Amino acid sequence: MILLVTMDKGSMSVGSHYADQFASPTRFVWQTQTSTRRDDMRGRVISGVEPGWTVHLFLRKSKLRDGRAAPFRYAGPVQFAGWEGKAPITVQCDLAEPVPQQLRELYGVQG
Repeated sequence: MILLVTMDKGSMSVGSHYADQFASPTRFVWQTQTSTRRDDMRGRVISGVEPGWTVHLFLRKSKLRDGRAAPFRYAGPVQFAGWEGKAPITVQCDLAEPVPQQLRELYGVQG
């Protein structure tokens, strides 16, 4: 599964209520779409209970760069670490490697 996450949603017409952020250089917290349920296929893949799947995280700071669609950067595979809520679900996941130092300010990574 590929997660495409835009960190700053202020310029987007929908989704600005979703809170996605780094809790640490290796812990990412994001919110699923409201249609995702813990027991549906997407929820099972995210939580790691559905066999044969790996979740990969791609990030971008904002939707646009120089008036065009901003590219996503690969952050790596993530491992499910927990979740809260129902719609949307707030998911905590761990990256295998810390966010590189040169990208921490861009993504607002503390620590």
